[in-house]
Amino acid sequence: MQSVILRVAVLAWAGLSLLLALHWFVDLGMAGFPDGYVTPFARATGPLLHVLATACLMQGLYFLYRGVFGKGFAVPGLGLQILIAAVLTVAPVLIVRNCPHSQTCSGAYEALTNTMMDDGAGG
Repeated sequence: MQSVILRVAVLAWAGLSLLLALHWFVDLGMAGFPDGYVTPFARATGPLLHVLATACLMQGLYFLYRGVFGKGFAVPGLGLQILIAAVLTVAPVLIVRNCPHSQTCSGAYEALTNTMMDDGAGG
């Protein structure tokens, strides 16, 4: 019974990872729509977000494979793998995407790049 529950959890994580990767690729593909203007922040973070979306796609395929064809699930091992995957792919994307709305993150971006945060919001 525990193996079935763990297999469902792994497949759920795989599905979520694949959906997130698809959503992020669509968002990245729509940058600049409809007028073609891509903000400096989007230009600066685009390559990083592409790498992270690709990593999320790969992890989704990995966990899908493990969920369908995996034999012998170990709760601590797979739980740790899912946690590491979330920390390495999902968390950074959420931080970068929400950076313009965070005063701390905006300040760090401005200090590192020596430019004002321009995410296209405002007048």
